[in-house]
Amino acid sequence: MVEKSLFRDKAPSVMRQLMADFELDEIQSAGVLGNIGTECAGFHHLHEIGQPEGKGGYGWCQWTGPRRKAFFKWCSDKKMDWKEDGYLKKEISGAYGPTIAALEKTSTLVAAVRAFERNFERAGTPNYDDRDAWAEIALDAYRSR
Repeated sequence: MVEKSLFRDKAPSVMRQLMADFELDEIQSAGVLGNIGTECAGFHHLHEIGQPEGKGGYGWCQWTGPRRKAFFKWCSDKKMDWKEDGYLKKEISGAYGPTIAALEKTSTLVAAVRAFERNFERAGTPNYDDRDAWAEIALDAYRSR
């Protein structure tokens, strides 16, 4: 079982930033964090487990393939540590912009989790139970602050 205090500490500020940047509500932004929590085990695994250096997913959203290369280039160009994030906003503001329109149509946490997964993550095996659980943790952490 993954320790969740790092995620509980970090999720509220990420949610606030998503709400400010994209005018999402707390449910919609928690849906995003549910996906992020699943992808990087609550910010604990920023490189895909079992993959050699330079392969597999990296970062909060486990960017792979061409997205991984673009992620590292963007971090290098911005002189940013790849373990911090800003690339999520860049992708959502660009090629993955339809993700926001999909999220805006949601009013439940489950719907928000699925909208983000289908439009942004596009996981081979979505594992929605895990994504929903992380979203609940994010929403609870946000509301507790």
